[in-house]
Amino acid sequence: MLDFLNKPSTKLILGFLILGVLFYVSSIRGTFAAESIGDPYGSTPAGETVDMDNPTWDNFGNVLVRILNWAVYLVGIVFVLVIAYGAWKASMALGDPRGLDSAKNTWTYALFGALIIGGFFAIFTIVSGLFGFKIGFADIFSGIIDGIKDFTEVSTPPPSTP
Repeated sequence: MLDFLNKPSTKLILGFLILGVLFYVSSIRGTFAAESIGDPYGSTPAGETVDMDNPTWDNFGNVLVRILNWAVYLVGIVFVLVIAYGAWKASMALGDPRGLDSAKNTWTYALFGALIIGGFFAIFTIVSGLFGFKIGFADIFSGIIDGIKDFTEVSTPPPSTP
């Protein structure tokens, strides 16, 4: 059943795939969507961890930026996995033209997905620069967080003192 693993071309493909995954994993530090930011309110300096047991609204921006960073990781991992799945489909096609076309379609979909995600970040950066918006997720989220904080301060009654 695993006869295809003995073929030199399969070993070459798997070798390049493993090498690519190793290069990707070793460069993860540079794939952040945004650097770890300091809290715009000054309560969490850059690089300091956020206490997730007792979070505050001041830490909300850092949490959202970290979620976006993990989303970028996830997109990269899914891209590599879909490319690997396409390689597996191509190797299992055994010369069948329909199987090879299916593998090519898988690679095409993976490439289009990665281009859409990358295009979103590029268009967002260009448009925000043209219209003078603040660039960066931290700046965007700080405005949203300010609005939520103001809303919760207005809607929450002050504690009563006995």
